[in-house]
Amino acid sequence: MAAGLSSNNVVRMAAPAASVPTLDLGRRVVAIVDDETTATALRTGLTPLGDDFELQRGNIRTAIRLFEKETPATILIVDIAGVDNPQAALDDLARVCPPDVQVFAIGENTDISFYRLLVHDLGISDYLAKPLTRDIVLRVLLPHLSGGQLGKSDGRGGHLVAVCGARGGVGTSSIALNLAYEIMSTVKGHVALLDLHVQGGELALMLAQHPGPGLRIALEDATRVDALFLDRASIEIEPRLRLIASEEAFDTEATVTETGLARVLDLLQKKFNFIVADIPMPLPPAMTRVLNLARQVVTVLTPDVASLRDTQNIRHFVAGVTGADRVISVLNRADMKGGLERALIDKALGGPPNVVIAELGRGMLEAINLGVPAVQKVPALRRYLAPLVREIAGVRPAGSSQSLMQRVFGR
Repeated sequence: MAAGLSSNNVVRMAAPAASVPTLDLGRRVVAIVDDETTATALRTGLTPLGDDFELQRGNIRTAIRLFEKETPATILIVDIAGVDNPQAALDDLARVCPPDVQVFAIGENTDISFYRLLVHDLGISDYLAKPLTRDIVLRVLLPHLSGGQLGKSDGRGGHLVAVCGARGGVGTSSIALNLAYEIMSTVKGHVALLDLHVQGGELALMLAQHPGPGLRIALEDATRVDALFLDRASIEIEPRLRLIASEEAFDTEATVTETGLARVLDLLQKKFNFIVADIPMPLPPAMTRVLNLARQVVTVLTPDVASLRDTQNIRHFVAGVTGADRVISVLNRADMKGGLERALIDKALGGPPNVVIAELGRGMLEAINLGVPAVQKVPALRRYLAPLVREIAGVRPAGSSQSLMQRVFGR
């Protein structure tokens, strides 16, 4: 086969509520995978393919039986995890799969020699190691399938995550702070926590810090930002976690410029592996660049009517700006007294929230008063954030090692 082969902490992604531009491939894509995490990542990441995409449950043996009867696709995405002899199974598939069918494999083997065997020796178009996330599908797999119809970003620099609230008081800053802390702890990378609420920001307060005017000055005038900006404007929280924030008085005139923000983000992406940005919503026009650069937009809501309405508005806004559904919805304090029932929330969102966090009690407030991340006072929060960390960082839960393959495909 020339173009193809030679001889449960699950982040459940809801069906996108926003309209995302579809690609007319003129080719049919069929994915046959064996676990819900992978199925969810493909279902949401390949939304732009529209009716050209079909998802089935099974593995490579399922694909072989399917191709023995017909040729259902011109592009096949197949799961080889759990197969005793994947090379032999791929040989069996090659005997029934036409040469012009492109084959993409997904599996659990993270050895680089296995990747080379599949891609260089067996003619697989590409191989992705589990766990698969929506971000990996969008950045790595979809450009392959679209044949260049999607404009590729250069992929350079740190991974930017934007965190916003459906409205005030939903716990956005707390989620941003603890998410940054958990990414740092899980990935062992360098993380920047950026508060773009120039006035009234809460991150510095939550960490008992007193930032200077460096961030405001940088956002106002790009010419005043140099390589020493990070040393002057950032505060070390942990050896691998730094806070970049401002604490301007309400009577201070603070004007964010597009060039200033672009310069700040550029410096941060060159220095840090991950940037978690707490952004205001509605987003000022000068800050639109944050959405264009963000791989995920984490939207925090609580179980009330206003949050549901504004979450949908944010999803439509993000899709309009970026051309993709990058929103991950986080339902915070899901069981709070007087909150809406889950059935109503799921119906309003078009599916279940991606991440659900229960009411965690007084420990959350105590952490703020003590100026420490809440995960240090409320261990349950770490468990609730684990699926979100996995989706963003593309790593397995705590206790499993991260291999070279995961670092290559998860970056």
